[in-house]
Amino acid sequence: MKLHHTPPAPSPQIPTERFQVVIYLAKPSPAFPELEMRSCEEYALAHNWDVTLTVLDDETEKPPEQRPLLLAALQTIKDKTAGAILAPSRTAISPIDGEFDEFAAQVEKVGGFLQVARR
Repeated sequence: MKLHHTPPAPSPQIPTERFQVVIYLAKPSPAFPELEMRSCEEYALAHNWDVTLTVLDDETEKPPEQRPLLLAALQTIKDKTAGAILAPSRTAISPIDGEFDEFAAQVEKVGGFLQVARR
């Protein structure tokens, strides 16, 4: 008597997409924020996140709700293009705790989160 080995049916492949983030860099001086960008890229890589957009904003004197490029980053969350905004530090969003917290709440309200690469 021979036994026939029947291989198991292949399991269906479920495509998995990597988590998408927007890197937001504030540029308060003429110099390019290389260290900040590298910090965010390394953080994203360590968490297996893909960077869908990098925003370099030189309008850092304005509050968050008055910065078109920061609002464009927020729009990617609203559009479900990305799930988070990744900034090198809290001060990239605002040096004022209340403003940072308010903007973080806006990001959460539309279904994303604001992540700081360095504490």
